[in-house]
Amino acid sequence: MLTAAPALTAPASAAPAPGAAAAAATWDTGRAAAAYAADPTAVTASGSENADTAPARAFHGNGTTRRSSDFADNAWIRVDLGSTIRVHRVVLDREAVRRKRYVLEATRNGTDWTPFHTETAGTGGSVTVHTYPQEVTTRHVRMRGKERRSFHNPAPSTARFGYSLYEFQVWDTGGSATAAYPALPGDRPGTYRTTFFDDFTTLSLDRSKWRVVRTGTERGPVNGESQAYVDSTDTVRQENGTLVLEAKHCKGCTRAGGTAYDFTSGRIDTHTRFDFTYGRVSARMKLPVGDGFWPAFWLLGSDVDDPSVGWPSSGETDIMENVGYADWTSTGLHGPGYSADGNIGERQTYPGGGRADQWHTYAVEWTPTGMRFFIDDRPVQETTRNKLESTRGQWVYDHHQYVILNLALGGAYPAGWNKVTTPYWGLPQSSVDRIAAGGVRAEVDWVRVEQKG
Repeated sequence: MLTAAPALTAPASAAPAPGAAAAAATWDTGRAAAAYAADPTAVTASGSENADTAPARAFHGNGTTRRSSDFADNAWIRVDLGSTIRVHRVVLDREAVRRKRYVLEATRNGTDWTPFHTETAGTGGSVTVHTYPQEVTTRHVRMRGKERRSFHNPAPSTARFGYSLYEFQVWDTGGSATAAYPALPGDRPGTYRTTFFDDFTTLSLDRSKWRVVRTGTERGPVNGESQAYVDSTDTVRQENGTLVLEAKHCKGCTRAGGTAYDFTSGRIDTHTRFDFTYGRVSARMKLPVGDGFWPAFWLLGSDVDDPSVGWPSSGETDIMENVGYADWTSTGLHGPGYSADGNIGERQTYPGGGRADQWHTYAVEWTPTGMRFFIDDRPVQETTRNKLESTRGQWVYDHHQYVILNLALGGAYPAGWNKVTTPYWGLPQSSVDRIAAGGVRAEVDWVRVEQKG
């Protein structure tokens, strides 16, 4: 049986001083990381997604490496603490989409496990600290998954996942965890000036400003989407002073990255042409309305392709996403510990009966201290660096990002809302018929980046 010791008060983390933001917490190694450092065999697990997400990745004590299980609900990870201790706190720094129901268990002999905390309806997305009224006396601690958080199933292979952890910490009654909050960097002086602009009035796309992204070349398939991005005037072109990103349907006609696709569409970005840090980014757009149409205007960290960084540690800023509904769009931030469906985001409806298939201006103001999102100059979301790092995870928006415009079809986000599984995930037959008939397009009047200095 598990034995509880008399209640003790857990050490409190430092609170941010006024006008300061929370930096990533600095902690001593804790018992779990210390046990791994002394003996790597102290950490075991049921399985891993791949070699880069091995169990030890959750015990490095730095919050940047990531462990991910194999794609099974009942996956587990455990640590032998080296001796019997009184545990007053377990910290799970989790990737948002990768976990839903789980149980924390303890044993002194390594065999007879007793649960001491069960999560039945977690949504993920933040660094969650479990502090218990009475400390658990144990030598081994295990997190055992019960049910993974999922998109609407059945999900295609590109949307499969396991249980994902950046850090698994175990603290005894003598442990401590203090957070440092240095002063935030100051905003750039001066007034805004335009540093990038395109109104798409030239004869063809200006490739000194834009890169056309191709599936299987610049990018692989993601999110269970149904389209292949191709470099073709059928899908990416300028017409009547606007950029047109248009979806096309031809069953099995397109091969990209070794896979056959029934749909093609367009995606462009400014990567390697114009990457920047901080500024006001805006675009005037008109969107297609219909289940599973997924146009987006967003920024992505320029270090996303660095194997030591990757997504979501690169940071992602969603200025506008729409999944086919006429009356709302969404904004969001994705980073380590707050990504995918656990992102920091908001949904916005159009005032006065406005619709997504009318012209609207979508914008973000990105500064060293926060992100402010707008539709038609109306504020719709504000996330400060102070609040993000105090409650959700690391701020990863202090380096270059680049602009992306795309029109996806089906996939995780649309399917989560429309619950469609056939004939394509998130894309019903009625939408397929509309694409085949022609005219499903996202249109962009102009794109502008303004910066200070």
